[in-house]
Amino acid sequence: MPRQPRIEFAGACYHVLNRGNYRQDLFTVGSAGQRFETTLFEACGRYGWRLHAYVLMSNHYHAALETAEPNLTTGMQWLQSTFANRFNRAVRQRGHVFQGRYKSLLIEDSAALLSVVNYIHLNPVRAGLVSVAHLPDYALSSFPKFLWRRGRRPPCLTATDWLWEAGGLKPTLAGMRCYQGYLAHREEADPARREELYGRLCRGWYIGTREGKRSLVLDKLATRSSKPASTQRRLYGEDAAEALLHKGLGCLRRAKADLQRDRKGAKWKVILACWIRQQTGISNRWLAEHVHLGAATGVSRLLQNERRRPLQRDPLWRKLTKC
Repeated sequence: MPRQPRIEFAGACYHVLNRGNYRQDLFTVGSAGQRFETTLFEACGRYGWRLHAYVLMSNHYHAALETAEPNLTTGMQWLQSTFANRFNRAVRQRGHVFQGRYKSLLIEDSAALLSVVNYIHLNPVRAGLVSVAHLPDYALSSFPKFLWRRGRRPPCLTATDWLWEAGGLKPTLAGMRCYQGYLAHREEADPARREELYGRLCRGWYIGTREGKRSLVLDKLATRSSKPASTQRRLYGEDAAEALLHKGLGCLRRAKADLQRDRKGAKWKVILACWIRQQTGISNRWLAEHVHLGAATGVSRLLQNERRRPLQRDPLWRKLTKC
């Protein structure tokens, strides 16, 4: 299956994570943790990234970073390949260091960013390595660096946005002390919530509201309209189809309840399905379930019958394409 392209734009913020090959210990091998930190800071300097938070565990890392330019892919390739070369030289080995392609989840806004930063900083707490009170003692994390004096702190590290979101705190030593107290009362520190938090903040491709995701998908579909259809259809899958369904209903002045109420072969529903299929290549099963077209096996017949007519002349089709 082809890889989905990264979504990159100036000012984008990401939760980036990856794991050591075969889940083996990586950052606790010799000085590998310090080597990765150095390489990460170099990457931020090279590519103009703002680093909001990071943590290195025994075999994986998390980072919340912001790109001033659309260069996440280029920068991450440099970061991981450079560290891999340095690591292999240090341990006199060859081969892959990371288990595969890194994950990158877009972060919607400062509220979502705070959730990611909290998750990152509390990783050692949930793993039982330290308590919140002793987070400054966990060296392989951004948390203790924010307690350093500005002249010693890596210049790429920034806490302004998420500290303000945490209650109007300032990026000072006093602000970080208040933030540490704030973390002590967060439910995210509970190990029992590890799986739930991982599913919400580490899976998929977007961290934020459903409305924000829908808006971004529609915007990217519109700006990538010059790309080949096969490439465009792979962009977002069901997220794109859901966003287009919501938009299409608005264009036709219909509601989701109308999808269930009207008969499965209603013309407006079939044309809406054709419009969604043209832009996403979504499956018949998805169209059957979400547009309420009956059994999935009959969707192809409904769409084919409609395509035999000149869609461009149909007033419903024109409404959708002009909306």
